[in-house]
Amino acid sequence: KNCLLNRILINFMTVSFTLVSVACSCSCAVAGSGAGETGCFTDPRDGRTYKTVLIGDQWIMAENFAYKPNHGMYWAYDNDSSLVALYGYLYDWETARHIAPEGWHLPSAKEWKRLRRSLGSCMEIMTLERMVYRKMTDGGSSGFNARLGGLYRFTDNRFAGLGECAYFWSSTLSGNGPVNYAFAKKEGYAMLTGYADARGGKSVRLFRDPE
Repeated sequence: KNCLLNRILINFMTVSFTLVSVACSCSCAVAGSGAGETGCFTDPRDGRTYKTVLIGDQWIMAENFAYKPNHGMYWAYDNDSSLVALYGYLYDWETARHIAPEGWHLPSAKEWKRLRRSLGSCMEIMTLERMVYRKMTDGGSSGFNARLGGLYRFTDNRFAGLGECAYFWSSTLSGNGPVNYAFAKKEGYAMLTGYADARGGKSVRLFRDPE
């Protein structure tokens, strides 16, 4: 299936859940009732401005990252550059680890878990996984506004899942590959999974460095 949902759901039951820059005061606003304090950040390298949102005690970019690096592996979905403005680029893991501007970073699995706790997640209760999905997807109350940008599969050189699923890298490496945060629209799940091919392309959301 396009989003490899069966594999995600299997790993959801089997992967150990122990794995599991400054935001400026400006006119940027994040849609979605109940969102926390909002702001924006302009990447000085390319001038692109990202909406940001405070969820719990973490400042997070409220848009998929869309920086075009000079080195590394990255893709516009379906090689269609018109999709980058909405969905950002898909990066392989090694590139994702090195593209953050000063003051921001690729979040660890621990930071993803902290975000989930801020939204009321209890890992063992499936209904709350669906609750977190509703809060985190585009227009949800958290202001995270996940955009379902699909993925690039390195093994068969194809794109899949635009509008149906999303995977956001973490900086944490598990025994089965980098930990990533997965969204599956059909099932309505938002979850951490420890399975990922580091060579494939996934989306990036950056977290602000602690003060």
